[in-house]
Amino acid sequence: MFNKLLFRKEKRWIFFNGGNSKAMSIHIEIAPKYEFLRSYVEDIPVKFNSMGAVVHKARNVIRVDIARNTKLVIKSYRQIYLFNQFVYANVLPSKAKRAFHYAGKLISKGFRTPEPVAYIECVDNGRMTDSYFICTYTDYQPLKTILELPQDEARRVIDQFATYTASLHQQHIYHKDFSIGNILFKYNGHEYTFSLVDNNRMNFRQGSFADRMKNLRRLDLPLPMLAYYGQQYAKATGENELFTLTAMLNYRKKRMLFRYWKGQLKHFLLRFLTIHRPVLRLEQKKAG
Repeated sequence: MFNKLLFRKEKRWIFFNGGNSKAMSIHIEIAPKYEFLRSYVEDIPVKFNSMGAVVHKARNVIRVDIARNTKLVIKSYRQIYLFNQFVYANVLPSKAKRAFHYAGKLISKGFRTPEPVAYIECVDNGRMTDSYFICTYTDYQPLKTILELPQDEARRVIDQFATYTASLHQQHIYHKDFSIGNILFKYNGHEYTFSLVDNNRMNFRQGSFADRMKNLRRLDLPLPMLAYYGQQYAKATGENELFTLTAMLNYRKKRMLFRYWKGQLKHFLLRFLTIHRPVLRLEQKKAG
């Protein structure tokens, strides 16, 4: 069981050599079980780009590596907006720190997630420039692969997934990105078990029926499968099946409409800037 008081924290200065040498404050927290990986973890801010293999590269970068016979996943939160750089360094916990402690909290409540190994925060002149979350590797598969399974097997997964979701909500656990990419599953020989990843945005509090239905709005399953899931969830929680399904689909519809209008606005702004940028540049030249 994880206890916040048992985590060892360290703050140190690291100096990068080069044309513009600079000092950066490095905050490291390591789970006691993985203290033997300290020297490896301390090297991550400098050696991340050469460690292991990249398995995901977008706004964040995820690498898989092996250290001291332990297979690890290292997530780098790279593109931190300027405002958030100051906020995470001075006001709120970073995504890496939240992912680390929320994972420990999930495990302490009896739910699976890759074991948190450590997190690192790199702060330069009051701005968080980088942060890293390190956890153990898991061979569980994303729930989105359920779409490739035979219908009967997929229904068995959905049956147990609905019960699993009800258990999360009964324990007042709300993953704020509860999607089929962040929910993993595996067949252990007699039942399916589930695990959560990307845990930096979570709530641990008692929620209403509306909160529970809103929490399910990111489950992008085909409608027939989602309807069956809603039915099984209602059975697990004792709710009215029709009421549950109606509320769940309503929140899903609102999310889809929000994404649509957000995309339209983004397209309009990009088009506006593309059309008017040459005019603005010409006016700037004339003014100069």
